[in-house]
Amino acid sequence: MSNIKPFIKWAGGKEKELPIILKNLPSSFDRYIEPFVGGGAVYLNINCKNSIINDKSDELMLLYKMIKKGDKDFIKSLNDINKNWIALENIVLNSSTELIELYNSYKKDISQLEKLVDDYISNHNQELNALLREDVDINLYNLISEIKKNMISKISRMYKLEQKSGDLSKEDTIDNLECSFKSAYYMYFRYLYNNKNKLKLSNSFYCAVFYFVRDYCYASMFRYNANGEFNVPYGGISYNRKDFTKKIEYVTSKELKDYLSNTELYNLDFEEFCNRIELNENDFMFLDPPYDTEFSTYAKNDFNKNDQVRLANYLKNTKAKFMLVIKNTDFIYNLYNVKGLYIKTFDKKYLVSFMNRNDKDVEHLLITNYKLEDDE
Repeated sequence: MSNIKPFIKWAGGKEKELPIILKNLPSSFDRYIEPFVGGGAVYLNINCKNSIINDKSDELMLLYKMIKKGDKDFIKSLNDINKNWIALENIVLNSSTELIELYNSYKKDISQLEKLVDDYISNHNQELNALLREDVDINLYNLISEIKKNMISKISRMYKLEQKSGDLSKEDTIDNLECSFKSAYYMYFRYLYNNKNKLKLSNSFYCAVFYFVRDYCYASMFRYNANGEFNVPYGGISYNRKDFTKKIEYVTSKELKDYLSNTELYNLDFEEFCNRIELNENDFMFLDPPYDTEFSTYAKNDFNKNDQVRLANYLKNTKAKFMLVIKNTDFIYNLYNVKGLYIKTFDKKYLVSFMNRNDKDVEHLLITNYKLEDDE
């Protein structure tokens, strides 16, 4: 088995469940297949020399492709984004005394907030204008306006917090103000991410923007507004010191690139993907599809009950061995409660025989079309 870690957080990642999944793989197979690869926790631990992975998310599979080929423009864009992230951090820390004075002046006369922020931005105009000169200056005005808006919002909230809980320390004041700058920088790239076609971003740059936004959005959430725009905010103060440099080093590492070199990548609907690669009895397929819940929209791709039925019907007839991990609901259980399939209850640590499908403590099902050791 391999021990390569996922390079992106993705909804429903299976890192914690790996011990059970890996323990219950079939004894042998020629090809490893994964139609819903997501963050790839299982795929990256299989170490099969003939792997084929797929996901319907265009941007996710673009990221896999960029890493696999070591795209130079993608890597340059990552480094440019990170360089300016660190430069922004230095602007805040080097002007910490000035920012403390700004906040204290605001507390003496709260009507002056916008002027105080405008003055600060004007005083640091040269530094701020220099931030995006590394081929990432798509709309510099948008970044400056985001900094102003975020500073005003954060300072107002800090003042209200102090009215309730007492004065913030100098360290907490700077941390909060730094968060306003970092949030503005994140929002700038979220704007680019949501306007790829309008701004005519290259695939390499767009993929770098996507990777940055996915790493710094709050709790790695997937959420889109009615216009299809990604609207998850910045992760907050605790994200101020996230080390994007290490992420860049990992996605450009020889270890990861070599691992991906033995893998075919697809970006299709799961059924089209499976039909395209012509599964046979020497294949093993691991499936971790979007769950059967009201929140079934998966990275802008709906996966509804009809899709769950399509998946179940396909699996009941596939020649390949498969393991399906999915959240337990009556609907899902009834789809797979048929002869020839084996259903086990599945929690974070244990796999047991399925005795009572109405057991509310049962979170997941592990379903296979081959017998596990304790089925014998």
